[in-house]
Amino acid sequence: MNNFHNLKLVKPTTDRCRLDQLCEWIEANIDKPIGWAELTTQSGMDHLELQREFGAHFKTSPMQWIRSRRIDSKKSSMAEVMGALGRQQWQVVQAKG
Repeated sequence: MNNFHNLKLVKPTTDRCRLDQLCEWIEANIDKPIGWAELTTQSGMDHLELQREFGAHFKTSPMQWIRSRRIDSKKSSMAEVMGALGRQQWQVVQAKG
């Protein structure tokens, strides 16, 4: 017997779909300047809609969300560099050993 008969499928709202697409666009362009003009153009939402949607879904403003993603991206890059440096140092120690 199917135990899921009472579940209803929830279709994402148009704003949520646009927000998800915008977030994907931001991630793909995180290393480029992104301002309000780019956000409103890419999302099709105005400044106030963006503020409302980001606040509702992420509990932060769009610009703070972008800053947070940029910091995460830099941390990830730094971790990769530090890992590569650590491997190089280990190889030098082994070669001298």
